[in-house]
Amino acid sequence: MGDIRGLPTPLCPYCGSDLITITAKFDPDTYEISMYLLDNASCAECGALLTAPTPEDLPAA
Repeated sequence: MGDIRGLPTPLCPYCGSDLITITAKFDPDTYEISMYLLDNASCAECGALLTAPTPEDLPAA
């Protein structure tokens, strides 16, 4: 397991998985995600510690 926190990514650089485990808060009225912790993410496949991405992290095309 590696630790690459600080580099927002939607894919695990170690194993290539796009299944990311995050800590999230849900709105009790809408059941939608209202908050998630960016530096508390991990790859669900290999367990590497990651920084979850946000739309602002998407590279410009």
